[in-house]
Amino acid sequence: MSALAPFLDHLFATGEAVLRERPELSADERRDVEDVLRSAFSEYRLEIAGPGIDFDTVPAVAAGLLTARACWFAVSRDEPPEQVVALLVPPEPPATAAAHLSIDLALRYAATVYRRAHAQNAEDVLATRLAETLRRCALTGALADIAAKPAGDLTFAGHPGLKLLYAERLAACYRAAWLPEADRTREAVELVYHQQGKKWPPE
Repeated sequence: MSALAPFLDHLFATGEAVLRERPELSADERRDVEDVLRSAFSEYRLEIAGPGIDFDTVPAVAAGLLTARACWFAVSRDEPPEQVVALLVPPEPPATAAAHLSIDLALRYAATVYRRAHAQNAEDVLATRLAETLRRCALTGALADIAAKPAGDLTFAGHPGLKLLYAERLAACYRAAWLPEADRTREAVELVYHQQGKKWPPE
């Protein structure tokens, strides 16, 4: 197995990021990584209400590699900023329910890395690069306290379970710029607020 595959397997099982070297991904190692991601996704998608969501391999792998590298850069601070930017390659903005959730599978752990990097230095290249990524992947970005509005799809390809998950995350970490326009996602946010007994609209 590659260094990336056991890293992801351990991350999904324990929530701990353990690395001994900077993660890379070769063509020979890709199948191991895909197998780990697919296995974790098969359980993760059961937590999402509504129609079943398929696994999307390409964005899942991209998000897994980015997350592993973000964890590495969080503790290894010797790399020049341009290298951090070059190696933290965001996935393509998700446009399907499968892409949204496949990216979120690993990227949700990068939201924690972002919060720590931002708290240490908001202008640090790791913090700014992760903010850019999380804004493009709004389902996951809702976990991070990013003031700038999301740059990605807030319809979540019309999937009701993803709208609800976004609403729950936004209710836990509200930012006005992340409240969608009048549509079903906004309705989901309002519903969650009312269910949680919170004031609507939020201040």
